[in-house]
Amino acid sequence: MLSLLNKEAIELKADIIGLVFPIYLSSTPIPVREFIKKIHFKPGQYLFAVTTNCGYPGKLEYYLEKLLAKRGKGLDFYYTLKMVSNSPKGLQPSFMIVQNWASTITEKNISALEENVQKELDIIIKAITNKEKNIGKDSPKHKNAVARVINKTLQLPLQWYIEGINAKIGFYTDSTCTGCGLCESVCPSKKIKMNNGKPLWQEDIRCYYCYACFNFCPEQAILVKNYTHKDGRYYYPGITAKDIAEQKIQEK
Repeated sequence: MLSLLNKEAIELKADIIGLVFPIYLSSTPIPVREFIKKIHFKPGQYLFAVTTNCGYPGKLEYYLEKLLAKRGKGLDFYYTLKMVSNSPKGLQPSFMIVQNWASTITEKNISALEENVQKELDIIIKAITNKEKNIGKDSPKHKNAVARVINKTLQLPLQWYIEGINAKIGFYTDSTCTGCGLCESVCPSKKIKMNNGKPLWQEDIRCYYCYACFNFCPEQAILVKNYTHKDGRYYYPGITAKDIAEQKIQEK
């Protein structure tokens, strides 16, 4: 998605289209929202979305429906997968920060989550292959009007809150920073810029809340307000810093 955001319009011609992305702070990541705003759909295309979450996933399917409606499209199928938390929730109010976050990332916990994900992937594959629908006017969720009102009421204020705290981003470095620049290379929003050998989180550029800078720092020198522990970081072992950085290469 990041490589296509420089385009005026994004044409998706496949019969089946999938949006797969992580949930950040119980909300839709900024680049996903920007991507959807540029999509041009064809009639009859089957659209599904699969998200990953580590805590409360919010009600992304309802927010996605609202975004997609502006593109003349509806979401057919939605599923969210619980995965390992990649942050101590350091951008939330101090009482919500998980101070023992690193200690929860054990091999046993990771294996249990991955085993369950593999089982759920079988469900997802079968549903997509059969073009099943669990969203839309004919789905049980749509018919439950009370649930829809509650979910929308919760989702929008959360989105406003996330946008509001963006200027008050709490990342910073301590004295162990070596100025290697890895944080700048993995930052998908290009918010981080090296300045005199140290990372600077530019206030005029929005943060995506992905925690890539925090987790990929080889010295654990990047901290976040109210969380100063240096006892571990986490990123999926199948994804490298190079993989993250290459997402920013714009497609012509």
